[in-house]
Amino acid sequence: MKVIGLTRFGGPEVLEIIDLPEPRPGPGEVRVRVHAAAVNPSDLAVRANGYQGRMASLPKPYIPG
Repeated sequence: MKVIGLTRFGGPEVLEIIDLPEPRPGPGEVRVRVHAAAVNPSDLAVRANGYQGRMASLPKPYIPG
């Protein structure tokens, strides 16, 4: 599965296409097809400055939206 994500903080140039394994639903879960997604202004803030280092605990890659 291809996603747009980031592994470091900065401007739009840090966004990259990343290959991830296809997700598999577990017991009691469903998989939903997404036709459209939006980026929240807080996602832009995370990308730009990482909320002043508080986002170090985010799993990498960070996938906005």
